[in-house]
Amino acid sequence: MNAQGHLGQDIEARVAAWLSAVARVPPDGFTPVERFDDVPAQARADSFYWCDSIFRSELNPHNDALGARHAFHAATDDTPDLLRHELAAGGLELTVTEGRNFVLVQVERSSLDILSLCGPDRAAAVRRVAEALFNTGVESNTVGVPAAAGSPAAGPVLCPVPGEVPDLEEGTVFSSNPAVDPDLLACWKDRTECGVRGGRLYFLCYKKSSQRAGFANAWQWFDDRRTGVG
Repeated sequence: MNAQGHLGQDIEARVAAWLSAVARVPPDGFTPVERFDDVPAQARADSFYWCDSIFRSELNPHNDALGARHAFHAATDDTPDLLRHELAAGGLELTVTEGRNFVLVQVERSSLDILSLCGPDRAAAVRRVAEALFNTGVESNTVGVPAAAGSPAAGPVLCPVPGEVPDLEEGTVFSSNPAVDPDLLACWKDRTECGVRGGRLYFLCYKKSSQRAGFANAWQWFDDRRTGVG
């Protein structure tokens, strides 16, 4: 297997581990909060930053007009610190789960039953949802990433890749830019994972910027709460 193949396997394993960690938390494993200010301080600040960067304002979980429901899950032996936002906007019902290193967006089947669509209609629906969700004004500065359509730096998240019609079935996983190593991303929009799990369409964005190398310890995101700070 060549280097690109090994990279692909490593990425798939990491994404699968993150998805499994989220799935291991039972419904009552999240503690609802009436005010987002009650979330541990570092995670709260991170959430505002990344949601503002990743989402269009119309679907941003922190847009007060949407009335999103917020909750947090403190790490256990086999699950990391997590935040959860539940909201409905733009005809979509969304569950947004944040870890320290990722944002997972799951589209509830009540608003889009992706597997009930036929063939190419599935990929078209994925593109429509991506266009509705993601902030198009963010500029890419990851070395080696092709220019987005219409601009050398800014543009939509292209998922699936234009011209490709992936065979979307349960368990399918694909990327907006499979040649790019997530460890080297200087902008979150330069690689987004997408797939179907439990019948739900999902997108996974990496919390990466030019100021953030590698990935942080996901079990220490809420440390300020454990030490009595924030």
